[in-house]
Amino acid sequence: MLRGLLTAFAALAAVAALTGPAAAGPVPAGGTGTSGAVAVGAIAGIVPPLGSRPAAAAARSLASCTEPDCDLAYQGGLVQHKPRVYIVFWGPAWTRNRTEQAVASYLEALYKGLGGKADTWSLTTAQYGDSTGHATFGSPVFGGSYVDAAAPPKSVTLARLGTEAENAAKHFKVKDTFDAQVIVAAQSGTCFAADWGLTFVGNCGKTPSSAPANGYCGWHSAAYAAGNYLPFVNLPYQLNAGAYCGENWLNTGPTGTYDGFSLVGGHEYAESITDPLPSTGWEDAGDGISGGEVADKCAWAGEAWGDSDAQGDLRLSSGTFAMQSLWSNVTHSCVMSGVLPLAVTPLPNQSGLTSGAVSLQVAAGTTPAAPLTFKAAGLPGGLSIGRASGRITGKPDVTAGTFTAKVTVAYYAGSSAFRFTWQVSSPAGAVRGYAGKCADSAGGRSGSGNKIDIWTCSGKAPQQITFMSNGELSLLGSCVTGGATAFLSPCKDSASQVWTRLANRSYVLKLTGKCLTDPGSSTRDGTGLTLAACKNTANQHWSLP
Repeated sequence: MLRGLLTAFAALAAVAALTGPAAAGPVPAGGTGTSGAVAVGAIAGIVPPLGSRPAAAAARSLASCTEPDCDLAYQGGLVQHKPRVYIVFWGPAWTRNRTEQAVASYLEALYKGLGGKADTWSLTTAQYGDSTGHATFGSPVFGGSYVDAAAPPKSVTLARLGTEAENAAKHFKVKDTFDAQVIVAAQSGTCFAADWGLTFVGNCGKTPSSAPANGYCGWHSAAYAAGNYLPFVNLPYQLNAGAYCGENWLNTGPTGTYDGFSLVGGHEYAESITDPLPSTGWEDAGDGISGGEVADKCAWAGEAWGDSDAQGDLRLSSGTFAMQSLWSNVTHSCVMSGVLPLAVTPLPNQSGLTSGAVSLQVAAGTTPAAPLTFKAAGLPGGLSIGRASGRITGKPDVTAGTFTAKVTVAYYAGSSAFRFTWQVSSPAGAVRGYAGKCADSAGGRSGSGNKIDIWTCSGKAPQQITFMSNGELSLLGSCVTGGATAFLSPCKDSASQVWTRLANRSYVLKLTGKCLTDPGSSTRDGTGLTLAACKNTANQHWSLP
Protein backbone atom coordinates (compact mmCIF):
# COMPACT_ATOMS: atom_id res chain seq x y z
CA MET A 1 0.00 0.00 0.00
CA LEU A 2 1.16 3.54 -0.64
CA ARG A 3 2.99 5.24 2.18
CA GLY A 4 0.64 8.18 1.77
CA LEU A 5 -2.35 5.94 2.41
CA LEU A 6 -1.22 5.11 5.94
CA THR A 7 -2.13 8.57 7.18
CA ALA A 8 -5.48 8.29 5.43
CA PHE A 9 -6.11 4.90 7.03
CA ALA A 10 -5.32 6.26 10.48
CA ALA A 11 -7.74 9.13 9.91
CA LEU A 12 -10.32 6.71 8.55
CA ALA A 13 -10.10 4.50 11.64
CA ALA A 14 -10.44 7.49 13.96
CA VAL A 15 -13.44 8.96 12.14
CA ALA A 16 -15.08 5.56 11.77
CA ALA A 17 -14.85 5.02 15.50
CA LEU A 18 -16.49 8.36 16.17
CA THR A 19 -18.93 8.83 13.34
CA GLY A 20 -19.38 5.53 11.50
CA PRO A 21 -22.92 4.13 11.46
CA ALA A 22 -23.95 1.84 14.27
CA ALA A 23 -25.70 -1.48 13.76
CA ALA A 24 -29.04 0.20 14.31
CA GLY A 25 -30.29 3.62 15.33
CA PRO A 26 -30.55 7.17 14.03
CA VAL A 27 -28.57 8.77 11.22
CA PRO A 28 -24.94 8.70 12.36
CA ALA A 29 -23.78 12.02 13.69
CA GLY A 30 -21.01 13.61 11.69
CA GLY A 31 -21.61 11.50 8.59
CA THR A 32 -19.16 12.07 5.79
CA GLY A 33 -21.69 13.41 3.35
CA THR A 34 -25.39 13.88 2.73
CA SER A 35 -27.63 14.37 -0.25
CA GLY A 36 -31.26 15.00 0.53
CA ALA A 37 -32.32 12.27 2.97
CA VAL A 38 -29.23 10.13 2.36
CA ALA A 39 -26.30 10.00 4.79
CA VAL A 40 -23.09 8.07 4.13
CA GLY A 41 -20.85 6.59 6.79
CA ALA A 42 -17.15 5.78 6.81
CA ILE A 43 -15.44 4.15 3.85
CA ALA A 44 -13.34 1.03 4.30
CA GLY A 45 -11.68 -1.76 2.37
CA ILE A 46 -9.69 0.73 0.33
CA VAL A 47 -7.93 -1.20 -2.43
CA PRO A 48 -4.62 0.59 -3.09
CA PRO A 49 -2.88 0.62 -6.46
CA LEU A 50 -0.16 -1.90 -7.26
CA GLY A 51 3.45 -0.89 -6.81
CA SER A 52 3.27 0.56 -3.31
CA ARG A 53 4.84 -0.46 0.00
CA PRO A 54 3.75 0.24 3.57
CA ALA A 55 5.78 2.30 6.00
CA ALA A 56 7.74 -0.06 8.24
CA ALA A 57 6.74 1.93 11.30
CA ALA A 58 3.11 1.02 10.72
CA ALA A 59 3.68 -2.62 11.61
CA ARG A 60 3.02 -3.87 15.11
CA SER A 61 4.29 -7.11 16.55
CA LEU A 62 2.27 -9.08 19.05
CA ALA A 63 3.18 -12.22 20.90
CA SER A 64 1.57 -14.39 18.23
CA CYS A 65 1.64 -12.34 15.03
CA THR A 66 3.07 -9.40 13.10
CA GLU A 67 0.78 -7.09 11.16
CA PRO A 68 -0.83 -7.41 8.76
CA ASP A 69 -0.84 -11.14 9.53
CA CYS A 70 -2.98 -10.87 12.67
CA ASP A 71 -6.54 -12.10 13.10
CA LEU A 72 -9.68 -10.03 12.75
CA ALA A 73 -11.62 -9.10 15.88
CA TYR A 74 -15.37 -8.77 16.26
CA GLN A 75 -16.45 -5.18 16.84
CA GLY A 76 -19.95 -6.04 18.11
CA GLY A 77 -22.07 -5.08 15.09
CA LEU A 78 -23.98 -7.03 12.46
CA VAL A 79 -22.80 -9.00 9.46
CA GLN A 80 -24.71 -10.00 6.35
CA HIS A 81 -26.48 -13.36 6.56
CA LYS A 82 -27.96 -13.69 3.07
CA PRO A 83 -25.96 -11.31 0.87
CA ARG A 84 -27.62 -10.10 -2.31
CA VAL A 85 -25.74 -8.07 -4.93
CA TYR A 86 -27.24 -5.47 -7.28
CA ILE A 87 -25.28 -3.57 -9.93
CA VAL A 88 -26.02 -0.09 -11.27
CA PHE A 89 -24.02 0.71 -14.40
CA TRP A 90 -23.86 4.49 -14.20
CA GLY A 91 -23.62 6.45 -17.44
CA PRO A 92 -24.68 6.15 -21.09
CA ALA A 93 -21.33 4.68 -22.22
CA TRP A 94 -22.38 1.32 -20.78
CA THR A 95 -24.86 0.96 -23.64
CA ARG A 96 -22.74 2.56 -26.39
CA ASN A 97 -19.23 1.21 -25.96
CA ARG A 98 -18.44 -2.42 -26.77
CA THR A 99 -15.62 -2.65 -24.26
CA GLU A 100 -17.86 -1.38 -21.49
CA GLN A 101 -20.57 -3.80 -22.55
CA ALA A 102 -18.02 -6.61 -22.25
CA VAL A 103 -17.05 -5.34 -18.79
CA ALA A 104 -20.73 -5.29 -17.79
CA SER A 105 -21.17 -8.89 -18.91
CA TYR A 106 -18.02 -9.89 -17.01
CA LEU A 107 -19.26 -8.29 -13.78
CA GLU A 108 -22.71 -9.80 -14.09
CA ALA A 109 -21.17 -13.23 -14.62
CA LEU A 110 -18.95 -12.78 -11.55
CA TYR A 111 -21.86 -12.12 -9.21
CA LYS A 112 -24.01 -14.77 -10.89
CA GLY A 113 -21.37 -17.29 -9.83
CA LEU A 114 -20.46 -15.98 -6.37
CA GLY A 115 -22.47 -17.64 -3.62
CA GLY A 116 -23.33 -20.66 -5.78
CA LYS A 117 -22.53 -24.27 -5.02
CA ALA A 118 -19.22 -24.14 -6.89
CA ASP A 119 -18.05 -21.13 -4.86
CA THR A 120 -15.95 -22.26 -1.92
CA TRP A 121 -14.12 -18.91 -1.85
CA SER A 122 -17.08 -17.02 -0.35
CA LEU A 123 -17.36 -19.62 2.40
CA THR A 124 -14.35 -18.05 4.15
CA THR A 125 -16.56 -15.10 5.12
CA ALA A 126 -19.01 -17.42 6.91
CA GLN A 127 -16.63 -17.86 9.85
CA TYR A 128 -17.25 -14.22 10.80
CA GLY A 129 -20.70 -14.17 12.39
CA ASP A 130 -22.69 -12.01 14.77
CA SER A 131 -24.99 -12.88 17.68
CA THR A 132 -27.72 -14.18 15.36
CA GLY A 133 -25.75 -16.12 12.75
CA HIS A 134 -23.38 -15.81 9.81
CA ALA A 135 -23.42 -15.63 6.04
CA THR A 136 -24.89 -18.66 4.30
CA PHE A 137 -24.52 -19.61 0.67
CA GLY A 138 -25.79 -22.17 -1.80
CA SER A 139 -27.31 -20.04 -4.55
CA PRO A 140 -25.93 -17.10 -6.55
CA VAL A 141 -25.91 -13.72 -4.79
CA PHE A 142 -26.75 -11.78 -7.96
CA GLY A 143 -29.98 -9.84 -7.62
CA GLY A 144 -30.00 -7.91 -10.88
CA SER A 145 -28.46 -5.02 -12.80
CA TYR A 146 -29.58 -1.98 -14.74
CA VAL A 147 -28.12 1.03 -16.53
CA ASP A 148 -28.64 4.53 -15.20
CA ALA A 149 -28.25 6.36 -18.50
CA ALA A 150 -27.77 9.74 -16.81
CA ALA A 151 -24.15 10.82 -17.00
CA PRO A 152 -22.31 11.06 -13.66
CA PRO A 153 -21.60 14.63 -12.52
CA LYS A 154 -18.23 16.26 -13.21
CA SER A 155 -17.04 15.37 -9.73
CA VAL A 156 -18.65 12.36 -8.07
CA THR A 157 -18.70 12.81 -4.31
CA LEU A 158 -19.16 10.24 -1.60
CA ALA A 159 -22.63 11.61 -0.96
CA ARG A 160 -23.57 11.29 -4.63
CA LEU A 161 -22.42 7.66 -4.66
CA GLY A 162 -24.62 6.97 -1.64
CA THR A 163 -27.59 8.55 -3.41
CA GLU A 164 -26.94 6.50 -6.54
CA ALA A 165 -26.92 3.34 -4.41
CA GLU A 166 -30.17 4.33 -2.70
CA ASN A 167 -31.79 5.00 -6.08
CA ALA A 168 -30.72 1.54 -7.25
CA ALA A 169 -32.25 -0.06 -4.16
CA LYS A 170 -35.52 1.70 -4.96
CA HIS A 171 -35.29 0.57 -8.60
CA PHE A 172 -34.95 -3.06 -7.51
CA LYS A 173 -37.50 -2.62 -4.70
CA VAL A 174 -35.05 -4.11 -2.21
CA LYS A 175 -36.83 -4.99 1.03
CA ASP A 176 -33.89 -6.21 3.10
CA THR A 177 -31.42 -3.41 2.48
CA PHE A 178 -28.98 -4.54 5.17
CA ASP A 179 -28.27 -7.84 3.41
CA ALA A 180 -28.01 -6.03 0.07
CA GLN A 181 -24.88 -4.76 -1.65
CA VAL A 182 -25.21 -2.18 -4.41
CA ILE A 183 -22.24 -2.07 -6.76
CA VAL A 184 -22.00 1.46 -8.21
CA ALA A 185 -20.00 0.99 -11.44
CA ALA A 186 -19.41 4.37 -13.05
CA GLN A 187 -18.57 4.62 -16.74
CA SER A 188 -15.11 5.21 -18.19
CA GLY A 189 -13.73 8.71 -17.71
CA THR A 190 -15.71 9.47 -14.56
CA CYS A 191 -14.07 11.98 -12.22
CA PHE A 192 -14.25 11.38 -8.46
CA ALA A 193 -13.91 13.98 -5.74
CA ALA A 194 -11.05 13.66 -3.28
CA ASP A 195 -13.21 12.43 -0.37
CA TRP A 196 -11.03 11.40 2.56
CA GLY A 197 -8.13 12.88 0.61
CA LEU A 198 -8.24 9.93 -1.80
CA THR A 199 -9.05 9.77 -5.50
CA PHE A 200 -9.48 6.97 -8.02
CA VAL A 201 -6.17 5.89 -9.56
CA GLY A 202 -7.54 6.37 -13.08
CA ASN A 203 -9.48 9.53 -12.27
CA CYS A 204 -11.17 11.21 -15.23
CA GLY A 205 -9.96 8.37 -17.46
CA LYS A 206 -6.28 9.28 -17.14
CA THR A 207 -3.93 6.40 -16.39
CA PRO A 208 -0.99 7.64 -14.28
CA SER A 209 2.62 7.00 -15.27
CA SER A 210 3.50 5.81 -11.75
CA ALA A 211 1.67 4.58 -8.67
CA PRO A 212 -0.05 7.73 -7.35
CA ALA A 213 -0.04 8.82 -3.75
CA ASN A 214 -3.43 8.67 -2.04
CA GLY A 215 -5.01 6.68 -4.85
CA TYR A 216 -7.54 3.87 -4.68
CA CYS A 217 -9.06 1.25 -6.94
CA GLY A 218 -12.28 0.80 -4.92
CA TRP A 219 -13.85 0.83 -1.46
CA HIS A 220 -17.09 0.06 0.34
CA SER A 221 -19.35 1.99 2.69
CA ALA A 222 -23.00 2.20 3.76
CA ALA A 223 -25.73 4.74 3.11
CA TYR A 224 -28.53 5.56 5.51
CA ALA A 225 -31.96 6.73 4.33
CA ALA A 226 -35.55 6.34 5.47
CA GLY A 227 -34.48 4.45 8.57
CA ASN A 228 -32.48 1.76 6.73
CA TYR A 229 -28.79 1.06 6.14
CA LEU A 230 -27.65 0.09 2.66
CA PRO A 231 -24.12 -1.27 2.10
CA PHE A 232 -22.65 -0.21 -1.23
CA VAL A 233 -19.40 -0.45 -3.20
CA ASN A 234 -17.64 2.21 -5.22
CA LEU A 235 -16.23 0.25 -8.19
CA PRO A 236 -14.79 2.75 -10.71
CA TYR A 237 -13.91 1.77 -14.27
CA GLN A 238 -10.77 -0.24 -13.49
CA LEU A 239 -9.36 -0.15 -17.05
CA ASN A 240 -8.82 3.60 -16.66
CA ALA A 241 -6.11 2.73 -14.13
CA GLY A 242 -4.50 0.02 -16.25
CA ALA A 243 -2.13 -2.32 -14.44
CA TYR A 244 -2.33 -0.25 -11.24
CA CYS A 245 -5.81 -1.67 -10.59
CA GLY A 246 -5.20 -5.19 -11.81
CA GLU A 247 -5.43 -5.28 -15.59
CA ASN A 248 -3.58 -8.49 -16.60
CA TRP A 249 -2.58 -8.97 -12.96
CA LEU A 250 -3.04 -12.73 -12.97
CA ASN A 251 -3.79 -13.54 -16.60
CA THR A 252 -2.50 -12.08 -19.84
CA GLY A 253 -4.01 -11.03 -23.11
CA PRO A 254 -7.79 -10.83 -23.54
CA THR A 255 -8.30 -13.21 -20.62
CA GLY A 256 -6.57 -10.86 -18.20
CA THR A 257 -8.05 -7.58 -19.41
CA TYR A 258 -10.80 -7.61 -16.81
CA ASP A 259 -8.82 -9.11 -13.91
CA GLY A 260 -9.05 -5.86 -11.96
CA PHE A 261 -12.85 -5.88 -11.95
CA SER A 262 -13.10 -9.31 -10.34
CA LEU A 263 -10.19 -8.66 -7.96
CA VAL A 264 -11.50 -5.34 -6.67
CA GLY A 265 -15.15 -6.31 -6.98
CA GLY A 266 -14.57 -9.56 -5.09
CA HIS A 267 -12.47 -7.77 -2.45
CA GLU A 268 -15.26 -5.31 -1.64
CA TYR A 269 -17.99 -7.97 -1.85
CA ALA A 270 -16.30 -10.05 0.87
CA GLU A 271 -15.78 -7.05 3.13
CA SER A 272 -19.36 -5.87 2.69
CA ILE A 273 -20.41 -9.25 4.11
CA THR A 274 -18.09 -9.24 7.11
CA ASP A 275 -18.11 -5.49 7.87
CA PRO A 276 -21.18 -4.00 6.16
CA LEU A 277 -21.22 -0.89 8.37
CA PRO A 278 -17.56 0.10 8.69
CA SER A 279 -16.20 -0.41 11.27
CA THR A 280 -18.75 -2.32 13.35
CA GLY A 281 -18.29 -5.85 12.02
CA TRP A 282 -15.01 -7.76 11.75
CA GLU A 283 -11.69 -5.96 11.39
CA ASP A 284 -8.23 -5.79 12.90
CA ALA A 285 -8.19 -2.27 14.29
CA GLY A 286 -4.45 -2.53 14.99
CA ASP A 287 -3.56 -3.22 11.37
CA GLY A 288 -2.18 0.08 10.10
CA ILE A 289 -0.75 -1.56 7.01
CA SER A 290 -3.50 -3.16 5.01
CA GLY A 291 -6.67 -1.62 6.40
CA GLY A 292 -7.51 -4.58 8.58
CA GLU A 293 -10.54 -6.16 6.89
CA VAL A 294 -10.96 -9.71 5.60
CA ALA A 295 -9.75 -8.91 2.06
CA ASP A 296 -7.40 -6.04 2.89
CA LYS A 297 -4.86 -8.36 4.51
CA CYS A 298 -4.57 -10.39 1.30
CA ALA A 299 -4.86 -7.61 -1.30
CA TRP A 300 -2.73 -8.18 -4.40
CA ALA A 301 -1.59 -11.47 -2.79
CA GLY A 302 0.26 -9.51 -0.09
CA GLU A 303 2.63 -7.91 -2.59
CA ALA A 304 2.47 -4.53 -0.85
CA TRP A 305 3.95 -5.87 2.38
CA GLY A 306 6.29 -8.51 1.09
CA ASP A 307 4.04 -11.48 1.74
CA SER A 308 3.37 -14.27 -0.69
CA ASP A 309 -0.32 -14.90 -0.17
CA ALA A 310 -2.62 -17.20 -2.11
CA GLN A 311 -4.15 -16.06 -5.38
CA GLY A 312 -5.62 -17.72 -8.42
CA ASP A 313 -8.39 -18.10 -10.94
CA LEU A 314 -11.69 -18.74 -9.21
CA ARG A 315 -13.76 -21.24 -11.17
CA LEU A 316 -17.47 -20.58 -10.72
CA SER A 317 -20.53 -21.94 -12.46
CA SER A 318 -20.68 -18.73 -14.51
CA GLY A 319 -17.03 -18.61 -15.59
CA THR A 320 -13.45 -18.22 -14.38
CA PHE A 321 -12.31 -15.03 -12.65
CA ALA A 322 -9.01 -13.72 -11.26
CA MET A 323 -9.35 -13.53 -7.49
CA GLN A 324 -7.27 -12.72 -4.45
CA SER A 325 -7.42 -14.71 -1.24
CA LEU A 326 -9.23 -13.83 2.01
CA TRP A 327 -7.98 -13.84 5.57
CA SER A 328 -9.01 -16.83 7.69
CA ASN A 329 -8.96 -16.56 11.47
CA VAL A 330 -9.01 -20.36 11.59
CA THR A 331 -5.87 -20.95 9.53
CA HIS A 332 -4.31 -17.55 10.44
CA SER A 333 -3.48 -17.04 6.79
CA CYS A 334 -4.84 -15.96 3.42
CA VAL A 335 -6.86 -18.73 1.75
CA MET A 336 -8.65 -19.26 -1.54
CA SER A 337 -11.25 -21.61 -0.04
CA GLY A 338 -13.18 -21.68 3.21
CA VAL A 339 -13.57 -25.46 3.13
CA LEU A 340 -11.80 -27.41 5.89
CA PRO A 341 -11.44 -31.18 6.34
CA LEU A 342 -14.24 -32.24 8.71
CA ALA A 343 -13.86 -35.57 10.52
CA VAL A 344 -16.85 -37.04 12.36
CA THR A 345 -16.85 -40.40 14.11
CA PRO A 346 -20.37 -41.92 13.88
CA LEU A 347 -21.78 -43.28 17.11
CA PRO A 348 -22.50 -47.02 17.25
CA ASN A 349 -26.05 -48.18 17.91
CA GLN A 350 -27.01 -47.59 21.54
CA SER A 351 -29.15 -49.40 24.09
CA GLY A 352 -30.23 -48.53 27.58
CA LEU A 353 -33.01 -48.39 30.14
CA THR A 354 -35.74 -45.86 30.69
CA SER A 355 -34.63 -43.29 33.28
CA GLY A 356 -31.02 -44.45 32.92
CA ALA A 357 -28.55 -41.54 32.95
CA VAL A 358 -26.81 -40.90 29.62
CA SER A 359 -23.55 -39.05 28.87
CA LEU A 360 -22.33 -39.71 25.35
CA GLN A 361 -19.80 -37.59 23.43
CA VAL A 362 -19.85 -37.15 19.65
CA ALA A 363 -16.24 -36.99 18.43
CA ALA A 364 -15.71 -34.49 15.60
CA GLY A 365 -13.33 -31.77 14.47
CA THR A 366 -11.90 -29.80 11.57
CA THR A 367 -8.27 -29.33 10.61
CA PRO A 368 -7.33 -26.73 11.77
CA ALA A 369 -9.90 -26.58 14.55
CA ALA A 370 -12.94 -24.39 13.87
CA PRO A 371 -15.94 -23.99 16.19
CA LEU A 372 -18.54 -26.72 15.65
CA THR A 373 -22.28 -26.83 16.20
CA PHE A 374 -24.22 -30.02 16.90
CA LYS A 375 -27.89 -30.86 16.54
CA ALA A 376 -29.79 -34.10 16.86
CA ALA A 377 -33.22 -35.32 15.80
CA GLY A 378 -35.05 -38.51 16.77
CA LEU A 379 -33.37 -39.06 20.14
CA PRO A 380 -35.46 -40.80 22.80
CA GLY A 381 -37.47 -38.28 24.79
CA GLY A 382 -35.54 -36.83 27.70
CA LEU A 383 -32.23 -36.77 25.82
CA SER A 384 -30.63 -33.75 24.14
CA ILE A 385 -27.32 -32.79 22.58
CA GLY A 386 -25.19 -29.82 23.58
CA ARG A 387 -25.13 -27.37 20.68
CA ALA A 388 -21.49 -26.46 21.23
CA SER A 389 -20.20 -29.48 23.17
CA GLY A 390 -21.66 -32.37 21.15
CA ARG A 391 -22.41 -34.32 24.33
CA ILE A 392 -25.73 -36.21 24.54
CA THR A 393 -27.10 -36.14 28.08
CA GLY A 394 -30.32 -36.76 30.01
CA LYS A 395 -32.49 -39.71 30.97
CA PRO A 396 -34.92 -41.41 28.55
CA ASP A 397 -38.40 -40.55 29.79
CA VAL A 398 -40.25 -42.60 27.18
CA THR A 399 -41.69 -46.09 27.06
CA ALA A 400 -39.56 -48.81 25.56
CA GLY A 401 -38.86 -48.66 21.86
CA THR A 402 -36.26 -48.38 19.13
CA PHE A 403 -35.50 -44.84 18.00
CA THR A 404 -33.62 -43.73 14.90
CA ALA A 405 -31.53 -40.67 15.69
CA LYS A 406 -29.74 -38.32 13.31
CA VAL A 407 -26.82 -36.18 14.45
CA THR A 408 -25.57 -33.29 12.30
CA VAL A 409 -22.18 -31.70 12.92
CA ALA A 410 -21.50 -28.38 11.21
CA TYR A 411 -18.85 -25.70 10.98
CA TYR A 412 -19.16 -22.39 9.16
CA ALA A 413 -18.57 -23.86 5.69
CA GLY A 414 -19.92 -27.40 5.77
CA SER A 415 -21.55 -30.22 7.68
CA SER A 416 -21.67 -33.98 8.08
CA ALA A 417 -24.44 -36.22 9.44
CA PHE A 418 -24.88 -39.80 10.57
CA ARG A 419 -27.73 -41.97 11.85
CA PHE A 420 -27.84 -44.64 14.52
CA THR A 421 -30.47 -46.53 16.50
CA TRP A 422 -31.15 -46.22 20.19
CA GLN A 423 -32.93 -49.12 21.87
CA VAL A 424 -34.69 -48.28 25.13
CA SER A 425 -36.01 -51.00 27.43
CA SER A 426 -37.69 -50.70 30.78
CA PRO A 427 -36.08 -52.23 33.84
CA ALA A 428 -37.83 -55.39 35.00
CA GLY A 429 -40.74 -54.61 37.27
CA ALA A 430 -44.41 -55.04 38.06
CA VAL A 431 -47.12 -54.14 35.56
CA ARG A 432 -49.72 -52.85 37.97
CA GLY A 433 -53.26 -52.59 36.72
CA TYR A 434 -56.90 -52.46 37.80
CA ALA A 435 -57.44 -52.18 41.56
CA GLY A 436 -53.69 -52.36 42.22
CA LYS A 437 -53.33 -55.99 41.13
CA CYS A 438 -50.28 -57.10 39.10
CA ALA A 439 -49.98 -58.97 35.82
CA ASP A 440 -48.70 -62.43 36.70
CA SER A 441 -47.70 -65.73 35.12
CA ALA A 442 -50.33 -68.06 36.58
CA GLY A 443 -48.96 -70.34 39.24
CA GLY A 444 -45.47 -68.99 38.69
CA ARG A 445 -45.08 -71.35 35.73
CA SER A 446 -42.99 -70.46 32.65
CA GLY A 447 -44.23 -73.03 30.15
CA SER A 448 -45.52 -72.12 26.73
CA GLY A 449 -49.26 -71.40 26.79
CA ASN A 450 -49.33 -70.52 30.51
CA LYS A 451 -51.98 -67.86 31.01
CA ILE A 452 -51.34 -64.33 32.20
CA ASP A 453 -53.64 -63.39 35.06
CA ILE A 454 -53.89 -60.80 37.83
CA TRP A 455 -52.61 -61.48 41.31
CA THR A 456 -51.82 -59.63 44.46
CA CYS A 457 -48.49 -57.89 43.89
CA SER A 458 -45.61 -59.86 45.42
CA GLY A 459 -42.50 -58.48 43.70
CA LYS A 460 -41.45 -62.04 42.79
CA ALA A 461 -40.14 -63.33 39.45
CA PRO A 462 -43.55 -64.30 37.94
CA GLN A 463 -44.49 -60.60 38.10
CA GLN A 464 -41.16 -59.11 36.89
CA ILE A 465 -41.92 -57.98 33.33
CA THR A 466 -39.48 -56.16 31.03
CA PHE A 467 -40.82 -53.97 28.25
CA MET A 468 -38.20 -54.59 25.55
CA SER A 469 -36.97 -52.11 22.97
CA ASN A 470 -38.59 -54.17 20.19
CA GLY A 471 -41.98 -53.92 21.91
CA GLU A 472 -41.98 -57.38 23.51
CA LEU A 473 -43.10 -57.95 27.11
CA SER A 474 -40.54 -60.39 28.49
CA LEU A 475 -41.45 -62.58 31.48
CA LEU A 476 -39.64 -65.67 32.85
CA GLY A 477 -37.59 -65.98 29.63
CA SER A 478 -40.67 -65.99 27.39
CA CYS A 479 -42.92 -63.32 25.92
CA VAL A 480 -46.48 -62.22 26.66
CA THR A 481 -48.43 -63.19 23.55
CA GLY A 482 -51.87 -61.98 22.50
CA GLY A 483 -54.79 -63.80 20.94
CA ALA A 484 -58.22 -63.95 22.52
CA THR A 485 -56.35 -64.13 25.81
CA ALA A 486 -52.83 -63.28 27.01
CA PHE A 487 -50.39 -66.15 27.55
CA LEU A 488 -46.70 -67.00 27.50
CA SER A 489 -44.87 -68.39 24.47
CA PRO A 490 -41.28 -68.39 23.20
CA CYS A 491 -40.16 -64.94 21.99
CA LYS A 492 -40.30 -64.74 18.18
CA ASP A 493 -40.56 -60.95 17.59
CA SER A 494 -43.88 -61.59 15.86
CA ALA A 495 -46.81 -59.20 15.58
CA SER A 496 -48.68 -61.23 18.24
CA GLN A 497 -45.90 -60.33 20.71
CA VAL A 498 -45.27 -56.67 19.83
CA TRP A 499 -46.97 -54.11 22.04
CA THR A 500 -47.26 -50.34 21.97
CA ARG A 501 -47.88 -48.44 25.16
CA LEU A 502 -50.18 -45.46 24.65
CA ALA A 503 -50.05 -42.22 26.59
CA ASN A 504 -53.23 -43.32 28.44
CA ARG A 505 -51.23 -46.33 29.79
CA SER A 506 -52.91 -48.94 27.57
CA TYR A 507 -50.91 -51.75 25.93
CA VAL A 508 -52.00 -52.26 22.30
CA LEU A 509 -51.17 -55.48 20.42
CA LYS A 510 -49.71 -54.82 16.98
CA LEU A 511 -51.43 -57.88 15.43
CA THR A 512 -55.02 -56.94 16.28
CA GLY A 513 -54.97 -53.37 17.57
CA LYS A 514 -56.72 -54.56 20.73
CA CYS A 515 -55.82 -53.69 24.31
CA LEU A 516 -54.61 -55.83 27.20
CA THR A 517 -57.66 -56.04 29.45
CA ASP A 518 -58.64 -57.24 32.92
CA PRO A 519 -62.11 -58.61 32.13
CA GLY A 520 -63.21 -59.29 35.71
CA SER A 521 -65.87 -57.25 37.45
CA SER A 522 -64.10 -58.13 40.68
CA THR A 523 -60.46 -58.03 41.77
CA ARG A 524 -60.20 -61.74 42.36
CA ASP A 525 -56.71 -63.25 42.08
CA GLY A 526 -56.33 -65.59 39.12
CA THR A 527 -58.56 -63.71 36.67
CA GLY A 528 -57.07 -64.27 33.22
CA LEU A 529 -56.22 -61.29 31.01
CA THR A 530 -57.83 -60.94 27.58
CA LEU A 531 -57.54 -58.77 24.46
CA ALA A 532 -60.48 -56.43 23.83
CA ALA A 533 -61.41 -53.33 21.88
CA CYS A 534 -59.59 -50.32 23.30
CA LYS A 535 -61.96 -48.10 25.32
CA ASN A 536 -59.56 -46.15 27.58
CA THR A 537 -61.22 -47.59 30.66
CA ALA A 538 -59.63 -48.28 34.04
CA ASN A 539 -59.39 -52.04 33.44
CA GLN A 540 -57.13 -51.31 30.40
CA HIS A 541 -54.71 -49.00 32.22
CA TRP A 542 -51.35 -50.40 33.33
CA SER A 543 -48.23 -48.99 34.91
CA LEU A 544 -44.93 -49.18 33.08
CA PRO A 545 -42.56 -51.85 34.43
